[in-house]
Amino acid sequence: MHNIRYRRVLITGLCFFLILMTLATASEQPKEVSKEVTNPDVNATQPSDPGLAWTKIPMTDAVTGEQFSIDQLAKTGKPVLIHTFAVWCPACSMQLGESENMLTTSPDAFTIVGIDIDPNENQNMVKQHIEKEKYAGHFAAAPKELTRGMVGTFGTSFALELPQTVIVCSKTVNHMGSGLFRAQTLKSALSQVCA
Repeated sequence: MHNIRYRRVLITGLCFFLILMTLATASEQPKEVSKEVTNPDVNATQPSDPGLAWTKIPMTDAVTGEQFSIDQLAKTGKPVLIHTFAVWCPACSMQLGESENMLTTSPDAFTIVGIDIDPNENQNMVKQHIEKEKYAGHFAAAPKELTRGMVGTFGTSFALELPQTVIVCSKTVNHMGSGLFRAQTLKSALSQVCA
């Protein structure tokens, strides 16, 4: 009788422990959003907004080692298409692939920037991922202040749902939202917000 009671307590304790561990690890990583978005609700913000200081934060390109900022890239006159990602996120890879396909048909139409916002990932992981997938553009592990600034501008779900897409034109910063945007949707959004 004592042996059966001991097993029940042990099994109950293990189940409780597993539930707690699952909850703890689930809250540490951003959620992957695999929905496809065809009609995004684009929210525009003016570059003069003090909440956009994150556009001036320098990043280091994981592949080339060169320094860049979103503001610098936007000043070239081409729209900047920003995607947040993590190397473990399949929807993020699909989103980067959609932008890559679009870039092959219109190579000088815009600049791609991929920002890895997973705090557990680093420049080397980003570099290996980008070189393996052969994406074109600028890719970096986000400095903490950049992630904080983007969350301050777009809200907490920005860091919790991947991928996120932002279009920066010379006049505005436009948050398209989270999810997978196909090439045609991205082209439409670019022409709409950067006209």
